[in-house]
Amino acid sequence: MPVWLRRSLIALAVLLGLAAAAAAYLVASFDPNRYKGLLIDWMREHQARTLAIDGPIGLSVFPRLEVTLRDVKLSEHQRPDEFAALQEATLAVQVMPLLKQRLAVDRVSARGVRVNYRRDADGRRNIDDLLSPATDAKDAPAADASSQALAFDINAIEFKDLQATVKDVPLGLDGRFVVKEFSTGRLADGAESPIRFVGQAALAQPKLNADVELTGQLKLSLPAGAPASVALRDLALSLRGDGFDVKQLDARLAGTLAYDGPSGALQADKLRLTLSGERLGVALKDSTVALDSLRFDPPKRSLRLDALDVTLAGRRGDDRIAAQLAWPKLEVAGDALKGSALKGSASLQGGPAVGTVQMDFESQAPSGSFERIRVPGLRLAMKGSGAGRSVAGEVRSDLTLVPQPLAAALDALSLKLAFTDPALPPVNLALQGQAQAGAKDASWRFDGAINDQKFTASGRADLSKPVPYVDAQARFAALDLTRFVAPSTGKPAPPGAKPGADTPIDLSGLKTLDGRFSLRAGTLVYPPYRIADAALEATLAGGVLRVSDLSGRAWGGRFAAQASAQAAADPNAQRIGLKLDAADVDIAALLTDVAQFKKLEGKGRVTADVTTQGASVQRLKQALDGKAAFQLRDGAVRGINLAKTLRQWRSAVTLNKDAVQTSSNEEKTDFSEISASFDIADGVARSKDLSGKSPFLRVGGEGMVDIGRGRVDYLAKATVTGTTEGQGGADLALLKGVTVPVQLVGPFEAVDYKVQWSAVSAELLSGAARGALGDRAKGVLGGLLGGSAAPASAASGASAPSAKEQTKDKAKEKAKDELKKLFGR
Repeated sequence: MPVWLRRSLIALAVLLGLAAAAAAYLVASFDPNRYKGLLIDWMREHQARTLAIDGPIGLSVFPRLEVTLRDVKLSEHQRPDEFAALQEATLAVQVMPLLKQRLAVDRVSARGVRVNYRRDADGRRNIDDLLSPATDAKDAPAADASSQALAFDINAIEFKDLQATVKDVPLGLDGRFVVKEFSTGRLADGAESPIRFVGQAALAQPKLNADVELTGQLKLSLPAGAPASVALRDLALSLRGDGFDVKQLDARLAGTLAYDGPSGALQADKLRLTLSGERLGVALKDSTVALDSLRFDPPKRSLRLDALDVTLAGRRGDDRIAAQLAWPKLEVAGDALKGSALKGSASLQGGPAVGTVQMDFESQAPSGSFERIRVPGLRLAMKGSGAGRSVAGEVRSDLTLVPQPLAAALDALSLKLAFTDPALPPVNLALQGQAQAGAKDASWRFDGAINDQKFTASGRADLSKPVPYVDAQARFAALDLTRFVAPSTGKPAPPGAKPGADTPIDLSGLKTLDGRFSLRAGTLVYPPYRIADAALEATLAGGVLRVSDLSGRAWGGRFAAQASAQAAADPNAQRIGLKLDAADVDIAALLTDVAQFKKLEGKGRVTADVTTQGASVQRLKQALDGKAAFQLRDGAVRGINLAKTLRQWRSAVTLNKDAVQTSSNEEKTDFSEISASFDIADGVARSKDLSGKSPFLRVGGEGMVDIGRGRVDYLAKATVTGTTEGQGGADLALLKGVTVPVQLVGPFEAVDYKVQWSAVSAELLSGAARGALGDRAKGVLGGLLGGSAAPASAASGASAPSAKEQTKDKAKEKAKDELKKLFGR
């Protein structure tokens, strides 16, 4: 070796040694923890967040640059609440590729990470300040060729125990995502890597509590300045738990998926979805959706579908349900479209009580273009029978599909349906119209007839919200619901039969929908109600139904009402309210229809403003609160004839005993007018202002009506003001001015009337005594005013009775005469 070469190599070795020694010294002497304060101050000044680094910062430069952070916490923007926290995170990169604008990462790992993400209804996120640039765009330096994005190459990623709490109002997401394990192999442009994800979703909205697992081969394409492309081969995705209103959900997806970022094209091959779960009492088991291939390329206006097969199999109790759909081929390229017809079937196989139902559907070959795919001649035929019932029908329509954004429309829709049941009148439904539906909305309009009762219906639905919003209207010339319900047998309950169990009331369904609803019917009949010019206007929001207008002509008059119903998590807290104003109504017809109470007659006004709460009909009655009143003319109270009863007062008073008279539908007391108001609390209505008038009676009273128990306890006080001509008129005249108490007591269906004759007897005796004493006082007063002299016998000292004693004796005789006259002796 030449001397100069040997000396050069020795010099180079010395230089390298010095450089290595200098690097070792710098690494040994450099302490990154000195810069904690700088990081904390920078985060506070530039991002208005509090950063806490409780663990040490680790740094090494050989054989790679590696940074480790431990026990880090970051607050929300301008708030002390925690935004993110981590137990440990490590980033290791190779140094030399950085000089070539390449980010070569050996390893990225993290564990114990917690993140809180929020986005409000206006789209504001709690990470916007972190994503905003440090300088304004006008101050940023112009990009040049040397400022290209770094190409990256990650050798491995490993995450464990990651939790993200998410509340995204626009997306309707509220809950927590947990990443138990996430790992990948090498991630680089064009490289394929194994991927594994094990996690859990616990969402309150939409309701989902399920375990998620994903494996496959991931391939990324990362062109500079363009969206990334992703492909997943040997995909295996599983979702197990409860969610989307499905219990015991078990969904498994397998196949190949690819998404091209620059064009937005989607490709799927050998895709197969297997589904099991239970919803609405129907349990699906290993139902499948299979697709041989799918190509969807919006820029090229291209869509291709091969061998779509849908097979559903399930049970509802002992009933078996099955459905199949096959679409062999569909190919669209711009305005050119070709494909095969749709074909499928569905069936229900039940026991003797259910029977069987078979449905078959088919279509003609599709036509149209990429923007609008038409499937003409769609036909669904249905036929079923069982337990004496039968159903037969047919639906025809032209189906239009819009791939982007996905939407469907049914044009020239025609439906005919006939239903028979031994216990019901036959039902025949026919309608024509159209319907459209997309990912975010739907609308419909129909003209039809139910058993020759014509109607129109229209509406729209907003499906973009977590709770769908529906605006629906329906108009009927006449709607007779007796043609759709079983006729009443009219047979009374057998003697001694016990009342049935309390009927539960469940308002939870009000939470599944929001909207506005309108109904009009020239005539509405629903036994026992018959309403003319019926109108209903209602809104539903947040589980609260508000009926702003419920009106019509019924019971010989007109009524207007407002009502509300509110669902609650606890059924016992469900609330119902009603305001009613009925004018010129027949009170007997109204009370018979509404409460089966048949003791009051007349025509006039009825008002009510009541609220209640509870989970059953009986509980609603027992919790009734509010006010009610009625003012009637030409009315009557059924069960007793007061005039007839009072004419028999002589014998009743002689016995001096209260008499109980059983209510009789043949007897009634007529009034020219009668009114009362009620204060209702805890299902008991109390009244103190009963007022009734007739030509010879005035009636007042007070008492209570126990609505919850169906009982009456009311004290009516009848005062005779006049008499009628004819038999008994003279006897009744003797009771003029006397108040006769009548106690009404007993259940609604059998009220007893207790006439308190003992009180009448006491008042008659008191009145007779007052009359006699009054005559005595008049005699004494007359003697004083006349100035008559004392008798001669008194002056002579004879033993004749004094004037005082004579007056007293006369009063006694007068009282005896009055009592004899009263009792006919």
